[in-house]
Amino acid sequence: MRKLLSILLVSVCGLGVTLAQTALDQLSYVNIQIAGDTLSNGKHDPAKYIYTAAVGAFYAFNGTLFVDFPLVIQGPSSTWIYNQATPPVFLQGTATGTTMLDLFNLRAGGSITIKNIMLSAANSNNYAMNEFINNAAGDTIIVDNCVLCEHDNAIKVTAAAKKVSITNCLFINGIRYRFNTSGGMPIRIDGACPDILLENNTSVNMTRELGNGGDFFKSNLKELHYTYVNMQTNAHEIHWYNALQANNIFYNWSWRGRKPVTNGYESQFWTWETFANVKSRLDSLSLYHGRNLFYLDPKILAYFNSTDSVTQCSVFNLEVDSTIRADNNFKIGKNYNQLNPRFISPPNNVDSMIAWNKGWWSTPQPTTAPLWNIQRVITFNASLDPVLHWPPQFNLTYTNDTLMKAGTDGLPLGDLNWFPAKKTIYLANRATYIAALQDSVAHATYVYVPGDSASFWVTNFTTGVDSKGSGIVKQFSLGNSYPNPFNPSTTIEFGLPEQSKVTLSVFNILGQKVLELRTDYAAGNQSYNFDASKLSSGVYIYSMNATGVSGKNFVQSKKMILLK
Repeated sequence: MRKLLSILLVSVCGLGVTLAQTALDQLSYVNIQIAGDTLSNGKHDPAKYIYTAAVGAFYAFNGTLFVDFPLVIQGPSSTWIYNQATPPVFLQGTATGTTMLDLFNLRAGGSITIKNIMLSAANSNNYAMNEFINNAAGDTIIVDNCVLCEHDNAIKVTAAAKKVSITNCLFINGIRYRFNTSGGMPIRIDGACPDILLENNTSVNMTRELGNGGDFFKSNLKELHYTYVNMQTNAHEIHWYNALQANNIFYNWSWRGRKPVTNGYESQFWTWETFANVKSRLDSLSLYHGRNLFYLDPKILAYFNSTDSVTQCSVFNLEVDSTIRADNNFKIGKNYNQLNPRFISPPNNVDSMIAWNKGWWSTPQPTTAPLWNIQRVITFNASLDPVLHWPPQFNLTYTNDTLMKAGTDGLPLGDLNWFPAKKTIYLANRATYIAALQDSVAHATYVYVPGDSASFWVTNFTTGVDSKGSGIVKQFSLGNSYPNPFNPSTTIEFGLPEQSKVTLSVFNILGQKVLELRTDYAAGNQSYNFDASKLSSGVYIYSMNATGVSGKNFVQSKKMILLK
């Protein structure tokens, strides 16, 4: 085994010892190398806690590394990893079989910090991978500026941990290649964890997003400026005593949909209301959720509208109303609905997602599930050598001016790594921004009003805020689009006095239909952001046909002008 000890000595806080950095050897399995640095007393060599990886290098595991010491693995560059041409890659090696393995399993006394590297579950033998990091009995997990791809659950907290911090990371293809909606998430919390930070991350193509397998109710969460794209089913199945969830993007959220006959598990995006009838818990609970974007691709909405058997998921179960009424420290802020970010280069796999959906809901299911992953980051050539495909086939920088200043902090929604100048502003003022969010638990003004589902959404996109509640709408109405003339998008507002089935249509001057959107809306003031970036300049007619639950029908059309 070849090891090069760097001459750079670093001091690790809390260890009381000066450590050398140890360069990992590509020609030896990582787990064997690191486990080999164990002293005769059975303890890991305290002079070898920090391991480094080289640019463009591939490192393999052939089994699980059990960690009972403060392990650090880091790549050479702190540049955002999306912009690194050839980051170091860690993957499962040539082992075969079906036993599920972790890469790192934290035991008592163990913690892990990984920075500036890529982890992939891709394997030349399709070997079964479990988690990259599984906290079985450890202390702390810190993951910063990493790529985690082709995974099941990337990070799992099986037992209690003091801290989980995930920042500036990219999660790609966290999916299962069959008809299954379990697993496939960036992080799963199955043990009490008082300190969880999820900040400035991007996840693309997840079966689920953030899960919890039990009633722990001990988590203090900060989930800020996260961009989620293409999440298949229920996302936030977790319970907090304190949470700040703000300024995130949920693009193609819960696109699997649900059967309209049930409103149970996995049919809501959030499951806050689980503890609504436990007053002793509500006394200690505080949460602010707001200024997030919820967006579904028109093709997905059209799929839901094309069948009576599958419908769009709800954001939350309205039993959450009793939670809000029971505790003033529970605030659901206003959020943005159906504003297209207009990503520079989205993943563009919606058609394969819909094909999977049709198979999932069909009876019987096909024997083979359509693949809906985007290009794998790691593949293998004929010689079974790993091949890196980087950067990935998406760029989530976006051009929607409203969303560029829509955050509680006046900054763009989602992962600020896509907007480096804005991230610099955020980091310089982070403490102030978070203090303001914490203050919103008690003093938020623009919030959801229990019983008024329309008040969950921001409707005044010009100022980014809305009046308290949506008010009572007494009659159907179709408002003037704004701006008008517009380029390339405009907002169409309409009022509904009762829950209604609404069809919005847009026609060009020749009478050709360029848009048809059919969906159910709650009573109140509603809006739709019309994106005409692929259309030519000219006069367009937009029309609304609404039928309320009482049977009342309303039809009206108006004119708008696209100027490019």
